[in-house]
Parts: sequence; C-alpha cells; structure tokens
Amino acid sequence: MTSLGERFARQRQRVFVRALGQTMGLLFPFALVGAICQLVVHSLLNPDGFLYAVGYLDYWLSDAALTTLAGAVAALKGVTLGAMGLYAAYAMGKYTARSYRRDDQLAGLTALAATLLLSYRLGKGGGGNFSWLYISYGNLLLALLVGYLTGLAFRWLGQPGRPQAEPAATGRSTRLAGDLLPVCLVLLLGLIGDVALNLAAYFSLFSQLTAGLQSLGGGDVPVWLKLVVILVTSLLNWLGVSGPEALGQLDLDGGQAVSDLSTLLTHGSHAQLPYPYLVSTLQHSFANFGGPSLTLALLIALVIVMRQDHYQRLARLNLVPALFNSDAGLMVGLPVILNPLFLLPVIFLPFVNLALACGAIALHLFPTPVYPVPTGTPGILTAFYGTNGNWVALAFTLGLLAIDVVGYLPFVKLACRLNHASGEVTSDEN
Repeated sequence: MTSLGERFARQRQRVFVRALGQTMGLLFPFALVGAICQLVVHSLLNPDGFLYAVGYLDYWLSDAALTTLAGAVAALKGVTLGAMGLYAAYAMGKYTARSYRRDDQLAGLTALAATLLLSYRLGKGGGGNFSWLYISYGNLLLALLVGYLTGLAFRWLGQPGRPQAEPAATGRSTRLAGDLLPVCLVLLLGLIGDVALNLAAYFSLFSQLTAGLQSLGGGDVPVWLKLVVILVTSLLNWLGVSGPEALGQLDLDGGQAVSDLSTLLTHGSHAQLPYPYLVSTLQHSFANFGGPSLTLALLIALVIVMRQDHYQRLARLNLVPALFNSDAGLMVGLPVILNPLFLLPVIFLPFVNLALACGAIALHLFPTPVYPVPTGTPGILTAFYGTNGNWVALAFTLGLLAIDVVGYLPFVKLACRLNHASGEVTSDEN
C-alpha cells in the first residue's frame, strides 16, 4: 500500500491532476448552490413537481408569487450550473499556467474567451447567440480541456515568470504584450472550432446523431444493446458530459413510453405492453439514485467509511440534493468527475441495476413502470410511483440501493487508504 500511496502521491503532483483538483475545489460552492436551485426549480416550485404536490404550494402561494420565485431561483441556477463551463475554463487555465509560472490571470481569461467562442451559434437571420450547452455544467469536459490546453499554450509561448504587481500601468502593459502570441493562438483555434461546430449544426449533424442514439435506445432494439447505451451514458457522466442535451438525459424512448401508457389504460394489463424495456424509463426508475452515477449510494458509502470532518461535512451538505437527484455538488466536491478511483463503479453499477431490473420484469416480479411520475421525485421512489404503488418494486429498488452502496464501499475505502498513504508520503518528503 505504501508503494501504491507513493504512486498516488506522484500522480497528484502532475500538472493536469493538480490543476483539476484545484479547479473542482473552486467550483464546489457554485455546484452545490446550483444543485439546490435545481431541486427547488424542478421539484418545489414546479406545478408538476414532487415537493410542490406534497407541500400543497398552490394553497399557500399565488400563481404570481410562484412564478416570481421560480424565475428568481432559475436565474440563480443559470449563473451557477448554467455558467459552470466558463468558471471551469477560467480556473483550469489559471491553475495550469500558474504551475508553469506563467501569467495565470491572463491564461484564465483567454480560456474563458475561447469557451465562449466555441459556444457561439449563428442564427438564420445572420445574428447569433451563445449555446448554453457548451458553457454549462453539462459540458465540463470541454471547458476543462480548453483551460488545460490554454495553460499549455502559455507554457510554451508565453513569457516566463509570473508577472508581479507593478506601480506603473505602462510597465505591466509592456510585460503582458509578450503574451499576445498564446492569446491570439488560443483565440484563433477557438474560432476554427466554432466554425466547425457551426457547420455541423448547419448540416444537421447533431440532429442526425440524436436520431441515431434514439434508435439505439428504442423499444425495438435488443435489451443488450440498450444496456450498452447505459454503459456509454455512465462513462460520459464520469467524463463531465451530462445534462438535458447530453446523451445521459436524451429522451431515448421518444413516443414509445406514451404507447405503453395508452396500451395499459386501454387493456388494463401490463402483459400487452409493446415496449416493456425502455432505456429512459428503466434508467430513471432503477439507476438514478441521487443522479445517473448513483451518487446517493456513494454518499451513504462515504458516511460509512470516511470519518474525516471534511467528508462528513461534504456528505451533510449534499444529502438533500442527492435525495432528489441533484448530484452536481457531490460530483464536483468529492470529486467524482474524471476521478479514476470511481470510474469502475460509476460505469458498471448502473449497468448492474438495469440488468437486474430487466430480469425482474421478465420474471414478472413487478410490472414495468409506466405511469407518469412527478418531476423531481426521489430516485428511490420513482419505480414505486411508476408502477402505481407496487410495493415489490419499492422493495426491489431499496435492494438495488443496498447493492450499490456495497459496490461503492471498496472504492471509497481504497480512496481513503490512498489519501492517508499519500499524505504520509508527502509529509515524509517534506
């Protein structure tokens, strides 16, 4: 374990890993606030939301008050989760450049500008706007890569030595003029990337990709292929690619879920459902405990294993959001995103859940969840509501949660031992 701890400590000293950890630490407050806002907007202030129905908010608040509150919280969510990619690009560029003793502030601003460039989409009338997908929490991977590559550009082309505060503004301006080359190069590459993405949008390549993914997850394809889609979805979520426009949240079932519900209401039996194994339906019902990465199970495993105040505080802060499937705080704060220690459980535990759920439905232990579920319903209750109150489905869901906690435990214990061992190695070296 000592040698493993030494290797882990050395990995932590790599520029990318160190900059990534610093970036995630800086983003955590915004991710947590955004996760809470997401919970409030989707579940509490939404007329179709779970907490809205439980709390009878239409009795306590007028429509005008609800609309005003929902707009205010949505705005707060927009400047936290909605702009997370901008913050990530800035921080990653800043910390990468700082590691190489380059101008970190200028590198951060350059990375932010390049990310904005990549998100700019031309309109049909000649105007344009910024696509939120490329600057939000849903695409952290792109922002982190832009920031890291910007830092490398400053390493190779920028002025050596971090600039110090100078009394004369002209002196600092002259100093920064030496960094024009990496700034111009990064912005030029961002412009080229933006042109490529605009061309892809013009020729409907993104729409064709979406249609292809929907066909892979549709009701007519074999169950094993749907499980492969879940594996890909889980991998993308670990990479930091998630959100309504990403693969993990696409409406892969299309109108097939409506067909299932119509058939059930017409015939009164689950036996004649045309599509009993739909990806989105099963994923939301049996593999969305705390979020697509089963972060509620991870949080429980953290509480069981980790005794340090930092992790206990992290678990307490994320408990309520995780119960309602808002996992951004834990994914960024632990972090889970791009953390190799959690790669295997993040990918394979949702796969195991879906495989077991398909087997249970095939054995007629409980029916396929078909009924509509309120927005923001806790993941552990989704199957219960979707089967119209089937207690076997609820017990099965809780059993899956227990399996997921057990599945996460060895990885959390390994992370704990490695953190402890690498800390000892670092202190010995100091």
